[in-house]
Parts: sequence; structure tokens; C-alpha cells
Amino acid sequence: MSKSKEYLKNTIILLLGKFTTQFMSFLLLPLYTKKLEAADYGTVDLIQTYISLLFPVLTLRLDSATFRFLIDHRKSEEESKKCISNILNILFATTGITILVALILPLFVTIPYYPYICANLIVLMLSNIFLQILRGQGKNLSYAIASIITGVSALLINVVQIVWLGHGAESILVSSTIANVLCLIFVFFSAKLYKSYSPKLADKKLAKEFLKYSLPMIPNSLSWWIVNVSDRTIIRIFLGAAFNGIYTVSCKFSNVLNSVFSIFNMSWQESASLHIDDEDCDEYFSKMINQLLMLFSSIALCILVALPVFYNALIGEQYWSSYDYIPVLLYANSWNVLISLIGGIYVAKKRTKEIANTTIVSAIINLVINLVLIKFIGLHAATISTLISYMVMALYRAKDCQKYVKYKMDVKGIILFTVVFAIAYILYEINNPWLNIANIAFVGIYVFLANRKNLKNILGMLKHKKKTKLTKKQSNDIIG
Repeated sequence: MSKSKEYLKNTIILLLGKFTTQFMSFLLLPLYTKKLEAADYGTVDLIQTYISLLFPVLTLRLDSATFRFLIDHRKSEEESKKCISNILNILFATTGITILVALILPLFVTIPYYPYICANLIVLMLSNIFLQILRGQGKNLSYAIASIITGVSALLINVVQIVWLGHGAESILVSSTIANVLCLIFVFFSAKLYKSYSPKLADKKLAKEFLKYSLPMIPNSLSWWIVNVSDRTIIRIFLGAAFNGIYTVSCKFSNVLNSVFSIFNMSWQESASLHIDDEDCDEYFSKMINQLLMLFSSIALCILVALPVFYNALIGEQYWSSYDYIPVLLYANSWNVLISLIGGIYVAKKRTKEIANTTIVSAIINLVINLVLIKFIGLHAATISTLISYMVMALYRAKDCQKYVKYKMDVKGIILFTVVFAIAYILYEINNPWLNIANIAFVGIYVFLANRKNLKNILGMLKHKKKTKLTKKQSNDIIG
């Protein structure tokens, strides 16, 4: 199987599972915005951001080491078991410490929704590592099924709690916890962890190697937290919880792009790690980075032109003002796509320190711009700081990674996309029904022309697959 076909196959499988999860999450947005108060929703969203802050520290970012090292040992059952056993030993130790601290903390501080936060955090710690074991083993179909179980369960539990039982914003944390417990049970049997784990396989040297890879990812994750999430903390302090709820809704639409891309990026990191030392890696990386960047830039444009048509039907009236902040966030996340694609090179080369360094610089830029502008331009400070920090990180990584892979960036394509996005943005803000139709047509033509290579490659693969099936059928008929 060629590298492109292998990538496409893995992506389709992961897309099946992760997109279902993200789609379920998106379906919950109207429920949250129409049934929950903006302040309550904003508070729980902020709690989830703090969970995302604690998560990499408490897990020591072992999820990244789990995936990367298991890829190298797929062909050796003994080495794979050794990896899993040492990873789980570290995980169980950190989970035990987390539980101990969680029991002591209420003696000193009062935290809203505290029992729900603790349960959610501990379950997420376990499920995240378990899922990465599946990915590292190459069991992408099982990973997809686990994601579907999580997404569907969360949706159903949320509906039952909020609509039928009339519970409040804590339902978001409860549903996440229960859904991830179900995921844990599935992964435990699917990955055959009852066979793979043995305390006797403890190896201090191997554990240190894992930590050497994963520990630099902690400051990287914290920096990403500052880039992506500190906006909400600053908004809450300077503008209030209600504004934080409005900004959260704005981010939901731009995060659709991130959510879909994250599926492709999982497959890309696997493909990059498997083929980083191939003779044609420069050509392969150039092709994949440019085509995937163009694809997801096009998706950002499609979301932008579709929103004026569907926005009011999707969002509750108290959140309508979030409409103005979405375009800049969408454009910013297009740069985030480039950041992640180039970051695949760092992952493949196991250069986690470089990943951390580039993200830290971006986080500082984001924080400074946010604090300087928030009093003057309100929520726009969050969108502008996100955009600038992403652009700086993308440009730095694009140059820095040239020392590992001599890929070629489609600079003209990026400039053209920016011009088209600017025009679409202007028509988006005017929000006239006839201009909205014209905007959709304009963007549709651009998307088709910009992605004709992607379409041609996909059609070629499908045609080849059909031809292969026909050849096999003809051979079977002759043998028969």
C-alpha cells in the first residue's frame, strides 16, 4: 500500500470515530445555549479549561510518549508489552497522587462542582492514555469505535439530565465522566491490556526514556493552554462570566475546523513517524503539508459563508453577539493547521524540546497582546491575540523544520487564500441574503479550483481500488 493510500485509509477510519464524537458535541451546543444560563455555562466551560490545564501536568504528557514509542515496537509483541507495562506503572502512580491531593484540597479551598471535577479529571487521565495505546498499536478501528461510544454516550446522558431531569451545567461534567468510563471498559478489552500489562516488566531505563520524551511536552501543553484558553480567564476577570459564555460560543464554530483537522492530524503524525527516514520524505512531506493545508483552509471558508444562513437557528438569542468574533478565529485556526502539520516533523524526529520552545514563545505573545488590548477593544483582543500568536508560531516552525525535512511551502496558495478569506469576511459582515448567496458561490468556485489536486488524487485512488476489485473478481471467476 502506498504512503498516500495508507494515510487515506487511516484517516477515514479515524474520521468515522472522532467526527462522530465532535458532531455529537456540536449537536449539544443548541441544548446548552437554550437551556443553560450564559453565566453557568461560562463557569463550567472555564472549569473544563482548568481541567485541560491540569491534565498534562498530572499525566506527565505520557499520552504523547505512549503513541510515539509503541509505533516503533509494533512488530515486537515483547517490546510492546514492555512499553505498555512501564507507561501504565507511571500512570497508576500519578493517578494515585492525584486522588490523594484531591482528598486533601477541600480542607483549604472551596471549589464549585468539586466532586464532578475530580471524577472527570481522573477518568480522563486514564482514558486518554488507554486510547493512545490503541493508536500506538495501530488499532485505529478500535480507536474509532471507542470515540463513537464516548460521543454518543455523552450526548444521550446530557439530553437525559438537562431536558428530562432539568439538571444544570454540572451535567456537562457528569456526562463526560460516565462516557469516558464506558470508553475505558471498551479499550481495556480491545487493547487486551489484561494480557499486555505486567508489573514484572518494570524497567527504570525505559521509564526514563519515556519521561525524557514526554516531560518537555508539559510546558508545550501549558503554553497551548495560554494560547487557546487563557483568553477565557482574562475575559472572565475583565469582562465577566457572561462575556466568557459568548466567547465560548464563538470558539465552538472555529473549533469545528480544529476538531475535523485533529482527526487528519492523528493520521498525519502516524504517517510522518513511519516515513520520516524514507528517501522521498522531502517530496512526500511537501505534498501532504500543502494539500492538507489547502483542504482545511477551504473548510474554514465553507464554515464562514454557511454561518449567515444557519446562525440564528443554531444559537440562542443571548449569544447572537458571538457572530462578530468567529471570522478572525476561523482564519487564526487555519494557521493552527499549518502549525500542527509542521509539528508532525518534530513528533517524527522525537524533538519535543523544539515543540515546547516554539509554543512557549507563542504563548507569551498571546498573553501580552490580550492583557494590553482587553480594556480597549473587549472580546476582539482575544481573537487578535490568538491570530498573531498562531502566525508567529507557524512562520517560526516553517523555517526551523527545514533542518529536518526540506519541504517546499506553497506561499502563493497561502496568499491567495488570505485574499479570498478577506473578501468573504466583508460579505459575511454585511450579511445580506443575496450577497450571502453570492459569497457561497464565490467561495465554492475557489474551493473547487484550489482542491482539484486533492479531488483528483482521491478519485484516482477510488478508481484504482475499483479496478483492483474487478481484477480479483475476474481471477476468481477464472479459477472457479
